[in-house]
Amino acid sequence: MPFPLFSKRITILFGASFVLLTLHILDDALVVNEAAWYGITTAEFLLGCILLYGIVPPFGLWLARRSLLPGFLILSAYAIQAFYGAGLNHVRHLLGDFRGSQLLPNFLNGIGISIGDMNGLGMLSLFAGMLGLNDGVPPHTHNMFSNVIVFLSIGVNLVLMGFVLLGLAQLVARQWRKPLDGTHA
Repeated sequence: MPFPLFSKRITILFGASFVLLTLHILDDALVVNEAAWYGITTAEFLLGCILLYGIVPPFGLWLARRSLLPGFLILSAYAIQAFYGAGLNHVRHLLGDFRGSQLLPNFLNGIGISIGDMNGLGMLSLFAGMLGLNDGVPPHTHNMFSNVIVFLSIGVNLVLMGFVLLGLAQLVARQWRKPLDGTHA
C-alpha cells in the first residue's frame, strides 16, 4: 500500500459515499419510481445502477490503492458524479429546478451536435439521464430521509474529492522524483 494515509482515508470515504449513493438509488427506485421516467422496470433501473456504480468505481478504488493513475481518474469521475447527481442535482429539485446538468448538452450543442428527447428509450434513457442528456425529470418530491442522505452525500463526496486529489498529487510528485533512467532513488 504505497500511500497508507491517503489510501485508508480514501477507502473509508469511498465506502461511506457508496453506502449513501446506494440509499439514494434505492429511494429513487422504490419511493420516487424513477424507472418509470425512463420507460424501464425497477429491476432494470437497479441493474443499470449496479452496472454503472457497482463495478467501475470499486475497480477504480482497487487501482488507486495500488497507486495506479487510472484508479485515481475513475475515483475522481465517480466522486464528481456522486457529488452532483446524488447531491447538488437533488438540491436543485428541492428548489424546483428539475432539469439535469446542462454541461454536456451545452457542450454538444456548442459543437453542433443536437440531442433530442432521450426519455422513454429504456436503458439508453437511464444512462443518458445520468449524463444530463435528457430533458430533465418530471416534478417530484422527496422525503426527509432522502434529503438528509443527500446533504450527507454532498459532504462526504467533497471530502472524497479532496483526498483523491491529494493522492493524485502525491502520485505525480513521486513520479517527478524518479531519475530519468527509470531507477528509484
